[in-house]
Amino acid sequence: MGFFLQDLHKKIADLHAQQFAGYAHPNSFTVYRGQGLLQRHFDQMVKIKCRLLSFNNFLSTSLDREVSLAFARNNQNDSDLIGVLFEITINPSTSNIPFANVHDVSSFKDAEEILFSMHSVFRIGLMKQVGGSNRLCQVDSTLAHGNDVELLGLTEQMRKEIGPDAEGWDRLGVLLIKLEQFDKVQEMYDILLDQTIIDEKKRYIYHTLGLLMVNQSEYIETIRYYKQSIEIKQKILAPTDVALAFSYNNISSVYEHLGDYSNALSYYQKALRIFQKNFPLNHPHLANCYGNIGSVYENMGDYSSALSFFEHALSILQCSVPENHSNLLDVRKKVEYLKKKL
Repeated sequence: MGFFLQDLHKKIADLHAQQFAGYAHPNSFTVYRGQGLLQRHFDQMVKIKCRLLSFNNFLSTSLDREVSLAFARNNQNDSDLIGVLFEITINPSTSNIPFANVHDVSSFKDAEEILFSMHSVFRIGLMKQVGGSNRLCQVDSTLAHGNDVELLGLTEQMRKEIGPDAEGWDRLGVLLIKLEQFDKVQEMYDILLDQTIIDEKKRYIYHTLGLLMVNQSEYIETIRYYKQSIEIKQKILAPTDVALAFSYNNISSVYEHLGDYSNALSYYQKALRIFQKNFPLNHPHLANCYGNIGSVYENMGDYSSALSFFEHALSILQCSVPENHSNLLDVRKKVEYLKKKL
């Protein structure tokens, strides 16, 4: 399915380039889309008036207002739906969102269809009733332009949250996990895994599938995927590579959650040895690792060992982070608590 979507997106982009190439200042024009919206979705749209709206699929519109209005009117008889006619103004010279007139390649020649690629973004404008009916509404909107300040800010924030180094399918996978579209992530990565022969790619896929399982509280499956990722890293990376340490930390936290403290402690200690070889002894990564090991000992009831590791973490944080840093405050409280337990 993913490759079909990619191919359709490319076809729209190619048609867009053909239809608008060579026109430095093509004229603006208007397209229409008629559909039904659930009342709660319509209410949400009313609240974002003058803000941005994105459709999470390919969007079919028409140059013929009456055709689209008929689609909107058809939804008035359903008590759960509000008929909506989107009137969309497009300025091809300012937008980088791919869309195309598909009249020549469509089976529906009379539709005068303009097809937008997935996740096209529009700015919502005025809303008004059509024909005096409170079940039929026209929504004026504009295709977002490439230098829209709000859109650029939103895109940059999403890039930071997803990861600035993530690209292509990896970026989409992380985004879908954040959107809790877990079934789509699983389907996408299962396909990619079957078609991938490069170890570097496979280990990332296994890691992401592990992350997916964590978000669904499927911890046994999480460990299985994390182990597969670690096995590949152990083959292609140096034994002291920091990437291995972070993977050891990840799998340790899952073992700890499951109450398997022996395995949790083993992997945390492996991570600590790697961090000690790569970072100064007062680096916050070491403090974090000492705290993780201390937490395992605390869960095991070994408060003396737990206190020792948390005190190591505290000594590092006291000279490496500001006094009001949350990690420092948390570790101080933990040290005080453990002292009372002894």
